[in-house]
Amino acid sequence: MIEAVLVVLTKAHPGREDDLDDWYSNIHVRDALRFRGSIAAQRFSRSAHQPMDLPEAFDWQCLALYDVFDAERFSREHWDNALTSRMMVTNAIDDSVLEDYHYYPLAFRDNDPETPHIGGIVLEQMNAVPGQEQEFREWYTDSYLPQAARRPGIQSAGFAMFRTYGQMIPTTPSHNYVGIYKVNDANAWRAWQDAPLLADAPNVEKASVRVTHWEHLTDKLTKDAVQNPTSEGLAAEEQARLRMGDKVLTGGAEKLGAA
Repeated sequence: MIEAVLVVLTKAHPGREDDLDDWYSNIHVRDALRFRGSIAAQRFSRSAHQPMDLPEAFDWQCLALYDVFDAERFSREHWDNALTSRMMVTNAIDDSVLEDYHYYPLAFRDNDPETPHIGGIVLEQMNAVPGQEQEFREWYTDSYLPQAARRPGIQSAGFAMFRTYGQMIPTTPSHNYVGIYKVNDANAWRAWQDAPLLADAPNVEKASVRVTHWEHLTDKLTKDAVQNPTSEGLAAEEQARLRMGDKVLTGGAEKLGAA
């Protein structure tokens, strides 16, 4: 059973994009799924097609979503292993700003459980109007999500909120709520253009609304697949570690929120 979804946004230092992608897809995801508390993970790349104009400061390149059954344990495993041989981190990553937060599900709808998710993600990030948190959650769960889930190409829809419990880093996100829409239609993002229904709702903080579109980058990798790897998976990991060599971070563990 999923307790939380870990939403991670990453970017590389200029010119190190391939190094970051190699490390994350072939090493880091596997290291993380060896930790207790995790179930599966998948990566997506920022699409050239976005439903709304994004500020120049939004320069994240990739999105990772982790299914987590024990957020507290998963975070503690990171605190205990970060920057050790059990979780080496490439110096290609720009960790000047961390976007790495657990969100706890409030509502979920799967339109077609028998069809695998082979497409991308539309990610909504937003805040409620101060003092209207409950009204916002009820509106989103009872009205908005069912309507949005019926848009063409939507496989599943989820709504989740940030809580301080079980977080990896000692900061709070700029957005307390996320909507995660798995899409199997490359043009499904067009239904969110300018995000009119979301931004115009009376209990949504309009200035906070950010809707982004992410394309499939890697297939979902499960904990079982990491614990019982194929020869191809083992070879990809070994080769990636050789390519990374000693180009790793040696400091920065203090950014994690270990007690």
